[in-house]
Amino acid sequence: MTQDNTGHTKRTFKSIESKTFSHYLSVEMRIVFLFLFFVPISLFGQFELQFSTDVPFTMNGNTLSRALEGGLNSAQFQTMDLDLDGDEDLVIYNRIGSNFQTYLNENSQYVWAPEYAFQFPEDVIGWVVLVDYDCDGDKDLFTSTSLGIKAYENTSSNQLSWQEAAPFLSFDAGTNMQVSRADIPGFADVNGDGAIDILTYRFGTSTTIDYFENTGSCGDLTFTRADRNWGGIQECDCNDFRFRQPCDQLASRPNVTFSANATQHAGGKVILPFDSDNDGDIDIITSDEFCETLYFMENEGDRDEAVMNGFSSFPENNPAAFPFFPNAFLEDINFDGTKELIISTNADQNIGNQIELSRNIQVYENQGSNDIPLFNQASVPFLQNEMIDLGEDLYPAFADLDEDGDEDLFIGNKGLLGTNGLAGSIYYFENVGTEFNPQYEMVDDDFMNIRETNQTHIKPFFIDTDNDGDLDLIYQATFDDTITRMYYQMNNGSFNFSQAITLDIDMSVNDNPFWYDVNEDGAPDVLFGTQFGGLSVFYNRASMIFTIENENFAGIENDFNRQSLSVYIADMDGNGTDDLVTLDNSGEIRIFQGPINNRFIADEPITDLININDEQYPGDFGRENIIAIADIYGNRKPPVFVGTTRGGLHFLRNTSEIANGGEGEILMTVAPNPSSSTVRVSTNTTGLISLYNLMGQRLLADIGVSPSQPQTLNVSDIPAGLYLIRFMNNSGRGTTKRLIVVK
Repeated sequence: MTQDNTGHTKRTFKSIESKTFSHYLSVEMRIVFLFLFFVPISLFGQFELQFSTDVPFTMNGNTLSRALEGGLNSAQFQTMDLDLDGDEDLVIYNRIGSNFQTYLNENSQYVWAPEYAFQFPEDVIGWVVLVDYDCDGDKDLFTSTSLGIKAYENTSSNQLSWQEAAPFLSFDAGTNMQVSRADIPGFADVNGDGAIDILTYRFGTSTTIDYFENTGSCGDLTFTRADRNWGGIQECDCNDFRFRQPCDQLASRPNVTFSANATQHAGGKVILPFDSDNDGDIDIITSDEFCETLYFMENEGDRDEAVMNGFSSFPENNPAAFPFFPNAFLEDINFDGTKELIISTNADQNIGNQIELSRNIQVYENQGSNDIPLFNQASVPFLQNEMIDLGEDLYPAFADLDEDGDEDLFIGNKGLLGTNGLAGSIYYFENVGTEFNPQYEMVDDDFMNIRETNQTHIKPFFIDTDNDGDLDLIYQATFDDTITRMYYQMNNGSFNFSQAITLDIDMSVNDNPFWYDVNEDGAPDVLFGTQFGGLSVFYNRASMIFTIENENFAGIENDFNRQSLSVYIADMDGNGTDDLVTLDNSGEIRIFQGPINNRFIADEPITDLININDEQYPGDFGRENIIAIADIYGNRKPPVFVGTTRGGLHFLRNTSEIANGGEGEILMTVAPNPSSSTVRVSTNTTGLISLYNLMGQRLLADIGVSPSQPQTLNVSDIPAGLYLIRFMNNSGRGTTKRLIVVK
């Protein structure tokens, strides 16, 4: 068995009965001219991928206008001028996933522009704050580093660019300003002198706020620690702050014990400084990693001495609540001139699977002004509700399961919250378009009723495991967060699958499988991209019985910089040879040219694959993503789909150069293939099809076909074997496909 460029296991000549195989082989030798005439010769071309959003998706009757923008999890929202046109665009940093999403402001509408995400510093991690510290009108960038806070100056001229301003911020005699990566400090001109100061919870104790005053002028990054208990605040626990007095009770968080009168509430913190009442001093919104609520504290002092005397949940009339770590941003995202309050969780992972990440963003419209804002009612989610966003960890797979000639899409996920906790499922998106113009509509959000098993991390595959010409279902699943198994269900025809059978393969939730006949023995083997970056192969010895014999297949070993390895094998440039495609925590997609077999060595990877403004860049997709590849356009240039850890999808159109391809290429699909009864032939232009055997004899002749009227051929009376379907358009140009008839 081999696989076609959609990743489906397909039959080759090996699957024909042995007594007839030698006959067909000898015939092939005698009619080589037929293959030279019918089958185009493909040559290697340049690999190239481009972001695209032009595949329509519909869910629950609604067309998703942002379907392929990748989902949002623990999103941090800020604005800056990305394209240097003078208006504020949108920058989103996803803490879960560690990646940027960028949007241009075009006529007061946000338009996804992923090319700008590639123009941010590569070492951003944990959090991002965009603020103009040098008073040049351009927002600069601050982020986390192991030594505290790192600063980048915005040096944009013709395009967005950055220059490191400080590897770490320091104060007084050069001591580094220590800040936990789980925190987001507050950046504001606290004392009104025009220079940016910093407020951050004290490192290590996390209950009082350090005030680092900028002792220079605008543009300087020189600080002194002016106050170790700014505002007199001491956080003791959720809903428990003391002012100018110590905590005097035990923390109430489960599984944590503190001594009385001691520091009691360690954990990630965020501070959003702003002047809520236009009185000239800084008030704050703050939150804690282990609490569900935003807290507001009004400064009853002044800019020289902050005095806080109380706190309230925020917004007061309709508090924002998340199971873990709510985070707040003030930005004008509806272009009305006033800043809205945007809420998202700031968790770096779904602790205890208690956060519904498919709905983790809320927007409160500002019913007041920028000077005195008023937030009361949360609106629908911002951006997220227009995307495919199924929570977290999406696992796409393709299969023409209904045998109508086009590729349907199946998406597994980690899970969504229900009455029994987090449970994963498989979403079935039927291709209701054509073989050359796909369009996807969700017809089932729980294919094969897997959700009722209450398992998570559902990773589906469709493979012909028993050589009967149809695709069986295989899926990996995890239960109790610790035990991972792989199951397969035999396809008995017409979406009728047998009971699940457990495969005897050891694996973990972080192993990402892919099925391929590595040793070319006619049975599908399974490759595992591992949590630590290595690639293992389990060989299918007989009837889905597996043994592991190669833990570093193709020379791909564990690599700290390339963990969470996802692999796919497909012919990416239409040259007839499968290639290995990988994605890992570096964010890079890499292509290793095949052929893929036991002798394959993965060296000389091609990494500059993403075409942006006619320049090639490596990928920057963040961490823990999954790839799937399918020839959904039928043009021998299969695009790449990326299932993100943020619960969404990205789509990369394959614009690689291939021989005999390009504009005006004649396209034809034949499905199902192999077939025992009928096949559906579709083309992208009008013409005639004919069916030949390997002797060159024409069995069916001059049958009309057009893009709007595919033809169905009855092959039930034709003997088992290999045949050729030839299509010729009205201009005399043509193409050929092989057809395998089985009995």
